[in-house]
This record gives sequence, C-alpha cells and structure tokens, in this order.
Amino acid sequence: MTESVLNDLLRRVTESGLLDDAQIDEDSVIGSGHLDAAGVEVEVDLDPEIDEEDAPDLDAIMSNLKDVLSVGEERWRAIVEEVASDIEDALDDDELDADVDLRTDLEAIGVGVFADAIIVVLAGQTSFPDALVHVQLTPELEVEDIEIVGDDDGDDEDED
Repeated sequence: MTESVLNDLLRRVTESGLLDDAQIDEDSVIGSGHLDAAGVEVEVDLDPEIDEEDAPDLDAIMSNLKDVLSVGEERWRAIVEEVASDIEDALDDDELDADVDLRTDLEAIGVGVFADAIIVVLAGQTSFPDALVHVQLTPELEVEDIEIVGDDDGDDEDED
C-alpha cells in the first residue's frame, strides 16, 4: 500500500507541474517549488503520513501544496508579520538584535505539506544564524504554531 500511495502522490505532483525534480524519498514525495509571494525556491516535502493514516487524503495534500505555493503577497506579508511579532513578543530584548527586522530577515527555505497542516521553514541569517523557524499553518493558511528549532534543543521557543 505504501508504495502505491507514494506512486499516486508522485504522479499527481508530476502532472500538476507544481514541483521540479519530484521524487519519492522514504515515506514522502520531495521536490522543489516556487513560493510565488516570497519570490523564492523552496524544498518541498509532501508527507501522506502513511504510518498514521489508513487512507491518506492525497486530494487535501495536493490542495494544500497548491494553496501555499500560490499564496497571495498580501496574505504572505500577513503571515510573516504575525510570525515576526510573535517572536519579538516571546523573546527577551537581549535575545534578539534590535537592529534586525525579522520581517525582512526571515526567508522561506522549505515547506512541509500534510493533509491537515502546512509547515513553512524560515531561515533568518542575521536573527537566527544557528536556528530555523518552523511555522505551522492551517489548510486555510492561518498561523497555528511557531517553533524556533536550534542546533541545541535547549534554546527552542514555542508559541501559540
């Protein structure tokens, strides 16, 4: 079953033209895609959660992929603004350089797509040189959770 689900997902992704170099990698389909609103190429990981789902919802995964890659500039700016504000509110003043504007420092580098959620991975070269910001979005592209994932797990910061 696992192989047929992944093959079906790969076929759908290939036919959609949404990802370049799409291929099966263990229990997911990976490739690169263009996040239009951010103007960047991102690594994309489509995870049907085969170990947890009897019948993965491939339609939902494909819909979420299309929605996140084609998100409008206004909505994208709102997502980045919310993420930046939440991080600024959560961190102490000495933990974030006052000269760094997160709204321009954070750049999307990856996207994880599930049937019920989307994870956008942001890198901040100046603000978080040794960490990544994982932003969980709902299928409606609303921010649900923010996590700063560093090289040392002791510095992780969770936000709701």
